[in-house]
Amino acid sequence: MDGTRSIPRMRTATKLVAEIKALDPDTEMTEFHIRQLAKDGAVSVVWAGRKALINLDDVLDLMRLGTARPTKEEAPAEGGIRRIDPKR
Repeated sequence: MDGTRSIPRMRTATKLVAEIKALDPDTEMTEFHIRQLAKDGAVSVVWAGRKALINLDDVLDLMRLGTARPTKEEAPAEGGIRRIDPKR
């Protein structure tokens, strides 16, 4: 190894929030939000048994860059079940 790569700071959601609160005591970041980011695939997760480990630096980068607002998904134009207007 050349020594230029650092060890990733992997944390559980609970410990991630604790680290962020240590950096910024007035943060609005919650465990629920961290878990949603992992569930939505916005941050990668490494599973260690039953523990989901998330890279602290990835979360901090995501907080700096921001995320897109969720959009409402349109119903498919064809296929699936569609509502039929009974007045026709």
